[in-house]
Amino acid sequence: MKSPIGLERLSAAGNASQSNRERQSDGSPSPTVKKRRGGRLTEARRTEIVRKAASLFLEKGYERVTVDDIIALVGGSKATLYSQFGGKDGLFEIVIKGYCTDVDVAIDFDTTGDTAEQLTQIGHAFLKMVLSPRILELHRLMVSIGKRFPSITQLFYKSGPQSAYEIIAAWIEKQQAAGHLREGDPRKLAVLFHDMLIGYHQGALLFSLPKARASKSIDDTVRAAVSVFLYGTAVRAS
Repeated sequence: MKSPIGLERLSAAGNASQSNRERQSDGSPSPTVKKRRGGRLTEARRTEIVRKAASLFLEKGYERVTVDDIIALVGGSKATLYSQFGGKDGLFEIVIKGYCTDVDVAIDFDTTGDTAEQLTQIGHAFLKMVLSPRILELHRLMVSIGKRFPSITQLFYKSGPQSAYEIIAAWIEKQQAAGHLREGDPRKLAVLFHDMLIGYHQGALLFSLPKARASKSIDDTVRAAVSVFLYGTAVRAS
């Protein structure tokens, strides 16, 4: 949707409106908790338990968190944890589903710029989002538990990387229609640009290499990715 000053928002269909409705005032996700048999909990108490458990899982990882750790942090009893949330596994699934629902993959950029300028803005916007501490911690957690929870790791992939590919592909398709980019599969081209853009920085920060967050390093990567994507690296015959 364009604004009068030339700004356009690119987003994956259906993500933004739902996440905005479900975002709490403190910025944490508002998961929908499936009701289970057992004593009643107020909605505020459920939200508190899920929020505190989320911070614990992100800090320590799934494997290192015990039921006793959860009880020590949120209070209550093991009986309540199992009857209301399905124990550690059930609570973990609720936490991750809440985060995935809350993900808003969307970027704003100035459409008055040329193709290279627009793509540069898109590149910076994606790196800023992907390299945020919260997203990095969630990504690290997803990689560590992928085999144990395949359904929620698929949900994370769809709400994160897949949404990003769709956004870039939509922009590429629009540029192709306008004659600014050559023909080609927008999805495949989007994957190539996205992964070329974030690969080094995301990998380095997941391995706790802080220099990968330096502004100059990020600027250099965006410029290089845009240049290679638009112009390639081969020397053209004169």
